[in-house]
Amino acid sequence: MRKITHWKYVFLCLLLLIMGINACKTITKVEESTKREAKALTESISKVINKDADKADKTVKSTDKTVDKTVKSTDKTVDNTTETTAKKVKGAVATHTYDSAENDPLKTRIYTLKNGLKVYLSVNKDEPRINTAIAVRAGAKNDPRDATGLAHYLEHMLFKGTDKIATVDWEKEKVMLQKISDLYEAHRKETDPEKKKAIYQQIDSLSFAASKHAAPNEYDKMISSLGAKGTNAYTFVDQTVYINDIPANELEKWLTIESERFRMVVLRLFHTELETVYEEFNMGQDNDTRKVYKAIFKNLFKKHPYNISTIGLGEHLKNPSHVEIQKYFDEYYVANNIAICLSGDLDPAKTIKLIEKHFGKLRQQRVPDFTFEPEEPITKPIEVDVMGSTAEYLNLVYRFEGAGSRDALFLNLMDGILQNGQAGLMDLNLIQQQKILSGRAFQFAMADYSLHVISGTPREGQSLDDVKKLVLEQIEHIKKGEFDEDLIKAVIKNYKLDEMKGYESNRARVGAFVDAFILKRKWQDVVDELAKLDKITKEDIVKFANENYKDNYLAVYKRNGEDKNVMKVEKPPITELELNRAAQSDFAKEFEKMESGRLTPAFVNYKEAIEDYDLDNGVNFYYIKNKLNPTFSLYYIFDMGKLHDKELGLAISYLPYLGTDKYTAAELQKEFYKLGLSFDVSSGDRRVYVTLSGLEESFEEGVKLFEHILANVQPDKTALNNLTDGILKKRVDAKKDKNTIFWSALFDYGKYGKESSFKHRLSEQELKAITPEQLTEKIKKLSHYKHYVFYYGQNSPKQTMATLNTYHKTQEKPLSYPEPVKFEELVTTKDKVYFVDYDMVQAQILMLSKDKQFDKTLYPPARVFGEYFGSGLSSIVFQEIREARALAYSAFSSFSVPREADKSHYTYGFLAVQSDKLKDAVTAMRNLMNDMPKAEKQFESAKTSVMKKMESERITKSRIFFDYLRAKDRGLDYDVRKDVYEKAKSMSMDELATFFNEHVKGKQYNFLIMGKKENL
Repeated sequence: MRKITHWKYVFLCLLLLIMGINACKTITKVEESTKREAKALTESISKVINKDADKADKTVKSTDKTVDKTVKSTDKTVDNTTETTAKKVKGAVATHTYDSAENDPLKTRIYTLKNGLKVYLSVNKDEPRINTAIAVRAGAKNDPRDATGLAHYLEHMLFKGTDKIATVDWEKEKVMLQKISDLYEAHRKETDPEKKKAIYQQIDSLSFAASKHAAPNEYDKMISSLGAKGTNAYTFVDQTVYINDIPANELEKWLTIESERFRMVVLRLFHTELETVYEEFNMGQDNDTRKVYKAIFKNLFKKHPYNISTIGLGEHLKNPSHVEIQKYFDEYYVANNIAICLSGDLDPAKTIKLIEKHFGKLRQQRVPDFTFEPEEPITKPIEVDVMGSTAEYLNLVYRFEGAGSRDALFLNLMDGILQNGQAGLMDLNLIQQQKILSGRAFQFAMADYSLHVISGTPREGQSLDDVKKLVLEQIEHIKKGEFDEDLIKAVIKNYKLDEMKGYESNRARVGAFVDAFILKRKWQDVVDELAKLDKITKEDIVKFANENYKDNYLAVYKRNGEDKNVMKVEKPPITELELNRAAQSDFAKEFEKMESGRLTPAFVNYKEAIEDYDLDNGVNFYYIKNKLNPTFSLYYIFDMGKLHDKELGLAISYLPYLGTDKYTAAELQKEFYKLGLSFDVSSGDRRVYVTLSGLEESFEEGVKLFEHILANVQPDKTALNNLTDGILKKRVDAKKDKNTIFWSALFDYGKYGKESSFKHRLSEQELKAITPEQLTEKIKKLSHYKHYVFYYGQNSPKQTMATLNTYHKTQEKPLSYPEPVKFEELVTTKDKVYFVDYDMVQAQILMLSKDKQFDKTLYPPARVFGEYFGSGLSSIVFQEIREARALAYSAFSSFSVPREADKSHYTYGFLAVQSDKLKDAVTAMRNLMNDMPKAEKQFESAKTSVMKKMESERITKSRIFFDYLRAKDRGLDYDVRKDVYEKAKSMSMDELATFFNEHVKGKQYNFLIMGKKENL
């Protein structure tokens, strides 16, 4: 939905990282740049979604008045979020009315229960699952100023249970927890360091005793037993949101758990979770991007509480208050301040009845007023330096009114005109002309203010001031009206396309609902936003730019160098807690007895799901019909990649900067964007994808232009020289990037040694020796190689093939692929350590051990092993390493399944740990990987979770074809999930133990370690 919405998930994940707001249950965060196998390890890692915020002070006050009415009302439903969107429509049940919006593509129903609880429902039958979010309209800005980080603490603690969940003897436990709370208050008030230490020792001792009355990870275990995925939560400036993705038939059981945990908060196992929060804070000291955004918020908000990051101040983290956390919960976690947002395979009438049954008695009360003193106007540029290890870049930031305002509306267009990824002024004038190394822009709307963030990375020899000057020139072009009026229409057309594609996802729908609730926006206004944009003229944009883009910006210069302001929160020693895996609360026992039925899994029959034809030229053509919306994706696929030809990746990188004999490079990008199309070529180690996608109405024009480019690209020496210089600069920058070093360079070194695919690339000498003609000839010859075509869209096979037969020309006898380079995987017969000295507070460790070559019979036990032992929120590793001992912020273990038949399985163990706990953490992990604890009940739950996930999973749309390709790469011709499901039904603990003993226990490892040497 618009460019801002298209970016919102990416930006939230970024913001959660940068501001120190890692979701409370994230096991580990492996970057997208991770190699194939590393990415495969993290299939179960929770993903964080969405962001945004409230509105302005005036709206907040009027909303609070509405809430007052809600509290006083007994029978009448009041819309406490000012969201009376359209006419009231009678629901299927006479007592339930709902709001709806005209022309809403999601057909959203918005209910308000008598206690003020808001409910957003959208039906999507794509698969029998429901994406869920419970949004609380309270975040870091609501923290007491003397107890910052409190909202984030509370988010963590809502996973710890209530007086019913996760306790085996509440009467005894609550006495101990009260004593612990009192000790924390004494600790907070004490100023003498030695006395504080003595109090903390009492807290530690009492916490150990109290843990004997707890049933650890019970919420996680119960939610996992449903077949839930993506269980997580996040806190940001205006909100705290709890997320899940559940099988549709488990809705009532999910509501049973969630209504109980939102009833009350119990601060059990608090000090081990406190260790986790400390570690999140310390991780922020290692992340330059977090530090940049901390500087942005600190310097743009002198008065507003946005100025303190969600993680809180270090001094407050060290002195938490149970009393203040409980007070925050009591004030904000009330029905009239909460929304339940659901999208998926649901019946709205039945769903709202269930929600009322379980959440209808949730308490309501007046929510405290939030007021703030408006910021003073910025009258001259603010310039700030941020130092760190990573490459330099610039962030230019302008401050505007909050979400839902006229400012925020205009920013959508301003942003798209400036940079849209294809045909914006920055795209064409700076990025395509290679005047900067990279750049982007995005709007970030919060409740009380919005930000327009514009970033640029310098080329070799270019200063950050040079980048700033170039960016400001693009803004001046807008202020002077130096852009095509057609660009506005094209931006809106592509926003509509983004919205159409985005709303295929339940997660995106739920994200939009969360945004609307948190930002107090009427759903009708959200639905109408594109129509409102359509009425904005070029003159309006020019006027807006001249009024708002002056010397009123913040320039944050991320410079390379030592940061002398790094602060680490020292973590006191704790006693390992006693985890009784067999312990169960009475609530959990009753929960297990609830019947929800089981779904029938649906495995893909590739031959039936994919239509297979031949074009006139003999090229294999695969077809799947898009039944959802008038969009298409067309792929030309070549089973060769960079391992077959090192120059191929360079040629593909060169293509976006080239024109043809009829069009300049800029004209091509404009033409595609105007048609609502995007054109991309990507090269991996073993495969090349040439992709055209967009609006179905533009299919034939797009193919014609697409083929024209491939056949008629013209060499451009200046473009190649700039590209080569840019590649070399990116290599220099990559040597400063922690994630590239660890998950690409070190990872490949640990698997392959000195020669690997990471190093298989053109040297500087080779780059400079290659000619433009060599590369353009390689592009023109691409379609002469063996390849196949895949189309996903609404045209019939006959129509699509007719277009391709007209425009897609190949030579009579296709060329064969060059032989690929092969790299031998290292044999791990003895322990070895590979170490990178990097200036960071944390340390990262990956243990990896090679197993046998791909064996499909290992797929089922590997999946169950991951769920039970190493990769779930209730897994053995997570419980032992993080929950019981607080040895690492992130911890997982996995037995990987390779993506290709000629690759090997690997045993992995990963830890992100404070440096002084490295030895203990590695020892604990290795002990677990040599002696797997056997918890029969937990094992059965893990099996059930695997099966329920598969029962509700549906591989649909274009995913069917790419799943087929993955199977083919492994030498399979069927959906291998069927093997996993059938085996999981009957697998015993003894069978899993046999798998463990043969493939995990007693392994020797290559230890990949990165950290600051002097701290280890």
